[in-house]
Amino acid sequence: MTQPTLAVIFDPLVQYGFMRTGLAAAVTVGLTSAVLSCLLVVRHQALLGDAISHAVLLGVAVGYLFAESAGVFWGALVVAVLSGMLITYIERHSPVKLDAAMGIIFTGAFALGLAVISITKPRGIDLIHILFGNVLGVALEDLILTMVSGFGVLAIVIVRFRAFHLWSFDPLMAKALGMRIALLEYLLIGMLSATIVAALQAVGLILVIAMLVTPGATALLLTTRLRTMMLVAALIGVLAATGGLYLSFYLDVASGPAIVLLATAAFILAFLFAPRRGVVARVVQRRRQARRVLTEDLLKTLFNAEDPHAMMSMAETDGWLLSRSAGRRELQQLQRAGLVQLNTDGGARLSAAGREEALRMIRTHRLIERYAYDADGIPLPELHDIAERLEHEIDPVGLRDIDRLLGEPTVDPHGHPIPPVGGGLQRIAGRTLSDWPIKDVGQVAMIGDDRKDLMERMVELGILPDRAVTVIRRSDDDLIVRIGNHDLLHVSRELADRVYVIPASDSAQA
Repeated sequence: MTQPTLAVIFDPLVQYGFMRTGLAAAVTVGLTSAVLSCLLVVRHQALLGDAISHAVLLGVAVGYLFAESAGVFWGALVVAVLSGMLITYIERHSPVKLDAAMGIIFTGAFALGLAVISITKPRGIDLIHILFGNVLGVALEDLILTMVSGFGVLAIVIVRFRAFHLWSFDPLMAKALGMRIALLEYLLIGMLSATIVAALQAVGLILVIAMLVTPGATALLLTTRLRTMMLVAALIGVLAATGGLYLSFYLDVASGPAIVLLATAAFILAFLFAPRRGVVARVVQRRRQARRVLTEDLLKTLFNAEDPHAMMSMAETDGWLLSRSAGRRELQQLQRAGLVQLNTDGGARLSAAGREEALRMIRTHRLIERYAYDADGIPLPELHDIAERLEHEIDPVGLRDIDRLLGEPTVDPHGHPIPPVGGGLQRIAGRTLSDWPIKDVGQVAMIGDDRKDLMERMVELGILPDRAVTVIRRSDDDLIVRIGNHDLLHVSRELADRVYVIPASDSAQA
């Protein structure tokens, strides 16, 4: 840091005692409220702090009436604890839900506090400072109470961290393990009340809710581990509190709004630029995912199991790309990646690396179909679309687990061969039903899944893998076939072209 920068930071602390007191109070409030905000955010109880903070106004008024300034802290603390316990009691012992209980208690207590102040008109209560805070006006005795309550709360969180962690993420397990859930709830209420009262001078009653939500919500965008989340939130809370103190000093603005605005700015930055959960990161991830899906689908389209050197014309390739709202640039990127070879005559084919990647995708697709059919009972006509969605998301470890769980199957539910790891794709077995000799008994080896309507018709007719089939008569438009020992069926040529049949003796040998 340069000398002027150091002077901006340290000169006020050296010259003014109220700045040193204010800094200690701001850091304590920022640290304590930020740590508690993580528990509130992960437990979806963020507005509980709002309810208690509004109720505290009644405690301020009553405490001042009984002991003037010396009674404000204790009056606020007592009312905060009682209102929090009352909210929890109503929620646990009545049909009224938590949000309704909070709304009833905090509005009632806040209204009663305003009524008491309006009737008694105490001269020592500055509503502006109570509502919006004044960290530069913190007295030494207030600082002592703030630090004692703040560090007491932090000590409880550290000692009971494991219990709070389990209770927050898996309350049923915590209850099954014999944890006293009710005690944890009331303990959280007590810590929350102490934190709100400690923040009274720094950010005020209205804005304390921001410090009990924003740091935790910001940290949630940056990490998912509660311990790390608390550390990140604590850093944000301390920086916001310290920065707000200096803004209040140099710009003569209220300390509460300054602190909250800095915390809000940190949330906005995290919301936009968090490495994994920020808006920008999600947009980049979606684009990468869309590009990866396009790449993998194009590789499968170019794959030809019958001819490794088969080439798709550029016109066909361009048509496929246009149907996916893509251009030839994607094809050129695949060429640069060594997955596709472009011919000067206007064609595209897979390289050896491209075929390997295409085989991996085909294997993934068919294993997912097998799992969805065997384990989840998904109907045959639905399998293709489900696998199309999931094949781009599953990782290699998950795919290996599926393969092992299924006993390393060799065909999918439609009868398509599943490529082995590191191997090639077996050619389509048999002949189409359209070309199958009349009166010869065969067995369905595979059915095409490229047309959902035809697949639904196959299921309806019972033309499924491993079923015996016999062609009785053939015409230009359709076939008369028998499936097993059932009645004769009319089958369209379009459907018959997608059914592959092998001799019954071949299937028995296999």
